[in-house]
Amino acid sequence: MKDIEEKIIDIGHEIFKGYGVDDITAQILSILNFESNEISMEELAQRTGYSLASISLKIKNIEQFWSIKRIYKPGSRRTYLYMEKNLLDAFAIQIRNGFETELDIAKTRITPLIEEYRKKCHYSGTKKLNSIRMKIIYLKLISLKN
Repeated sequence: MKDIEEKIIDIGHEIFKGYGVDDITAQILSILNFESNEISMEELAQRTGYSLASISLKIKNIEQFWSIKRIYKPGSRRTYLYMEKNLLDAFAIQIRNGFETELDIAKTRITPLIEEYRKKCHYSGTKKLNSIRMKIIYLKLISLKN
């Protein structure tokens, strides 16, 4: 049975590599996607051959985009991981998280840039400024719907 599990995980590894992720991330995602229950980070480290620190760092970088949940069990100091299996839900979460990140950047970085640009620009720059302002208003309206 282990042989077929490993072959399925290898196929999953290839699939996740197709999304453009690096080797360790593809391995982590494939194992988490295959497992029907949560798995400890220690077991994940053992199965991939990577250190616990490497696994922890990768999980920190990918968990919000791939619907990975951290689970803490009473009486245990271990961190367990579970990946959402419904790929449509996972992709919806990934898109929403990416959009929220873009919106946060737009709010914090673009608005001050517009104010700075407004002070420096001539009439020809006003069209560009208005275009940027309209894009921000559009982003704000979309965020209100969600």
